[in-house]
Amino acid sequence: MWNWIASNHQVIGALANIAMLFVWIAYLQVFVSSYRRQKRPNILINRGAGSGLEARCLISNMSAEAIYIESIIATAETTEGRWSSPVTEMLEGRSDLDLKTRQGPLLAGHFVDVGSFESLIDPALPGGAVAPNGLEKLVALELKVVAVHGSEDLLAGATRRFEVIRRPGRLLLKGHSVGTHQIRSRREREKLHDDVEADL
Repeated sequence: MWNWIASNHQVIGALANIAMLFVWIAYLQVFVSSYRRQKRPNILINRGAGSGLEARCLISNMSAEAIYIESIIATAETTEGRWSSPVTEMLEGRSDLDLKTRQGPLLAGHFVDVGSFESLIDPALPGGAVAPNGLEKLVALELKVVAVHGSEDLLAGATRRFEVIRRPGRLLLKGHSVGTHQIRSRREREKLHDDVEADL
């Protein structure tokens, strides 16, 4: 056997080098994949300080870099249809904890309180939440956050849907899913520009 190895050492060495090359290629792919995952934007939309319409909507930036919130779009789903409206700016004449705009930078690992869910639903409903029967037909609320992430050319985004649960004398909100849906595909991210333009 040693004689065979000695006589074929060049072939064995070449095969070993090829095998090592594939190992390094696989390692590089794992490294690049891990790096890209770390650099991807990760925006969370959560409910806090309550479970009803008075609960606060919290937007967290779990990305590795800071983001800039460009736009927030609320979509109210009722038994009669769906209505969407930008809610980046506060309604004129209203104040929610002195919050005038929901636009601005958000550091990595930080969150921002963008107001109560009622204040987000109100602009999206025809006539507003205070209109007669304004909330009686409400089925769900979907929120979309559009943000600038790092030096990327494409906008980043995330959406989350909250179902309305009716209790005697009260409306509760429950997340449709455990987590926030991250808008990842290039096609979806390109469409985010239309959302921002509608909010200008």
